[in-house]
This record gives sequence, C-alpha cells and structure tokens, in this order.
Amino acid sequence: MEQLDLNRYNIVFKPTRTQARALQCPAFEMFYGGAAGGGKSIFLLADFLQEVNTWGREWHGIIFRRTYSELEELIKQAMELYLPLGAEWKESGKNGKAFAFPSGADIKFRFLERDKDVQRYQGHQYTWVGFDELGNYPTDFAWTYMISRLRSAAGAPCFIRGTGNPGGPGHGWIKARFIDGFEPGKIYRNPQNKTTKCFIPSRVQDNPYLMKNDPDYINRMDLLPAHQKRALLEGDWDVFVGQAFDEWRRERHVVKPFALDPGTWKKFYSLDWGFAKPFSLGKWAVNGDGRMVRYGEWYGCDRKEMDTGIRMGADEVAARAWDMAIQEGVSEMVADTAIWSKDDDGPSVAEKFVRAGFRMIKSRKDRINGLSMFHQRLLTSGEDGRPMLLVFDHCVDFIRTIPALVPDPNHPEDIDTKLEDHIYDEARYAVMSEFAHNPRNALRKQNGGWNFKRKKEWDPLAINI
Repeated sequence: MEQLDLNRYNIVFKPTRTQARALQCPAFEMFYGGAAGGGKSIFLLADFLQEVNTWGREWHGIIFRRTYSELEELIKQAMELYLPLGAEWKESGKNGKAFAFPSGADIKFRFLERDKDVQRYQGHQYTWVGFDELGNYPTDFAWTYMISRLRSAAGAPCFIRGTGNPGGPGHGWIKARFIDGFEPGKIYRNPQNKTTKCFIPSRVQDNPYLMKNDPDYINRMDLLPAHQKRALLEGDWDVFVGQAFDEWRRERHVVKPFALDPGTWKKFYSLDWGFAKPFSLGKWAVNGDGRMVRYGEWYGCDRKEMDTGIRMGADEVAARAWDMAIQEGVSEMVADTAIWSKDDDGPSVAEKFVRAGFRMIKSRKDRINGLSMFHQRLLTSGEDGRPMLLVFDHCVDFIRTIPALVPDPNHPEDIDTKLEDHIYDEARYAVMSEFAHNPRNALRKQNGGWNFKRKKEWDPLAINI
C-alpha cells in the first residue's frame, strides 16, 4: 500500500493530543479548558468543522465572545483556519459576521455584553453553539438559553461547547456544572432528559506548539500571584482570591476509596444539624497515627435550591443514620452542643439520636482553635508524604464547599457564616474530637471490646470532649 505523502498537503491545523481527545468527544455539552495556553479557541473553531461537509446546508453554528474586541481576535484565528478551506467571509455591520462554506454550512460570530442579550436569538435554530471564554459570563443564563436553540429538523446532531479558565465571573456556575463531582474525561448522562455532558481539562504543557515557540511562557507565569498561578498555570478550579483554605489541593487531599480495617481505623460520625438549612452528617475514620479520612457523607440539602435544607425531622434522620451506622460498625457521633437544647417539653434533637442508638458526644465550641486545627490537618503530611486529612472522592459536597469558604470580614480568624458552611462546621467537630486527638486510645478501647453501656455512671447526653 502506497504511503500517504503529507508534504503534498497544506495542513492548516494539527490538533494536540488533548485537543484531539476533545474533538472526539460525543457529549452534547462539553467544557474544554483549565489552564491558560491549552489551545482552547482553536479547538472551538476546529470542533465546528467536523460536520461541515457531512451535513452541509443543515449545519449551522454560532460562536460567542463577551465583547466586540475579543470577538475580533477570535475572527482573526478563524480566518487562518477557515479561508484555506474555501470558506467565504461575510460581514454586514458590527454584529453581522459569518463564514459560509462551499457545502452550504455556516457559522456566525457574535458578542454578548450582557447575559440577557442572548434573548435576541429567540426563534433561531442551530446545530452547534460555542462560547469562547465561558467564564466571562456571570450566570448560566446565556448557556442554558442557547441550549434551547439547538435543534435540527433534518436529524443533524446538536452540540454546545464552551472553553475557559478558572476564575472570572462565571467560575462558580461552571465549577458546579462541569467540575464538582465529575471525573474529567467521563461522559455523564442526565437521567431526566438523557442529554450528556463532559469536562476535558487542558494545560499549557498539553500544547507542544506553544511550549516550543514560546519557551519562556511558563517562566512568566511564575511571576503571577500564587492564586493566579494555580488557576492559570495549573488549571486549579478550587482556588480564588481570599479563600479561607488556600492550602486545599484536590489532587492531594482527594483519594480513591480504600479499605478501612477496624483493627487499624476507628470510625465515628459527626453532625451539624439543620432543618430549614441543610444538615451535614460526616463519616470519619482515624488511624493510630492521627490521619483522618472522610469516607462518606450525607448532606441534607435541597439540590434545586442552594443552601436550603430538606426539612426532614430529627427522628427520621436519626433512624436512617443509625441504619447506616450499624452496617459500618459505628456507634458514636460528635455534634454541635446546640442540639442538646429543648424548645418544648419534647425530647431534644440529641435525645432523638440517642434513642435511635447513638452515643452522642458534645463538640468543643472553640471556633478559632477549630479553624486552626482544620488548617493543620490540611497542611500537615504523614511519613508517607500524604496529608493528615484525606477525603474519599465520592464526598462531593465536602469537595465542593470547603474550597469555596472565605474568612469572616469582621472576624478574619473565623469562617464567614453567611456562606454554605454546614459541612465545615461538622468537619470541625470531627477534627476537634477526642477521637482525632487521642486516636491510639480510641483504637485501644475499640479493639479491646469496650462496651459503653456497662459504664452506667456515664450520661451519654452529657459527655463533653
């Protein structure tokens, strides 16, 4: 078989390995990005090309930038890619720019200075929509609105694509939609509407062309402030200016689940109670060296409304928690002292958990020392080099909320309680507990078959550690 001579062809675009992976992704929604310099804009332009000849006149695209000046830069790149392929540039006024291809396919270039400007496209229909630098949009309004514009009477496939870096006005909603709880490169299917989505990360190291043509790029990035360097060079979505736990590193603290041998690990629960606000039940294990592992969680949060509780009564929460506990060999729970209070003649929240079967333990109240201890757990490493606080990767709400916390502006030595801090409070109770401070003693009692019920002089509702 005769070998193809590539020198005979004028190759206008050769994707990097990461770009090729993104171009092959069949997901309906896809976000491509992370670090700066990963070749995001050229990927977006190339992605539209894939169906230009296959679907011809049925293939219609539109690509957005936030401002007109940004759009001009994108058009320059598009001309270098599209014109050699026979596309014709058409321009009519400031916001009437498009490429038309010999097959009949076309792609418009538009800018959206305000999210609500996207409503100008009511009644339009497209098979492909792209947002370059999606993080410049403070809400997901433009993104979700354009999803409703995707349709094809001819049966052409429909896609929506976005690119961007950590930081910027849209950091939070992009992180929630594509990053938190989602494994990079894995396609997830929405069980309600059957649509699919995927996040594919890119870094400057994935772009050999930039590394070759501008070898000092990374050195210049080293001059940035630490948080910007983590965001733009490392593509870290857990960093922003002023965050409380800037020592948090997803790649260090989050691990795949591993076996927790009861001879080596002491398990217990911690609880921050909530009814109108979310409750947080954390599942913890500590070994003789003092390393803590968050191996599970139950976050009582309404998924449709941020920072809102599911309004489940304490009796039901306690019963469900005990069902989990007896299967995991857990009998103790550390909780906020406030749940020992009574509003009427009925049992307190703590008493309801005791009736379910738990030995309830009052947490320490010192918020300042608790914050310090939490910092230390994240910062300190064991002899194996891993942090002394690890989190199993299915604890998605811990992973989502902890990096988003900021200090209280009036009391910088504490966390801003106006934020979604329920999981942090619950985790703080665990970090301050006697199990964390004297793990060897806890293990000795556990392995020695210590039976708490035999200590009749102990009141399980009054123990304070």
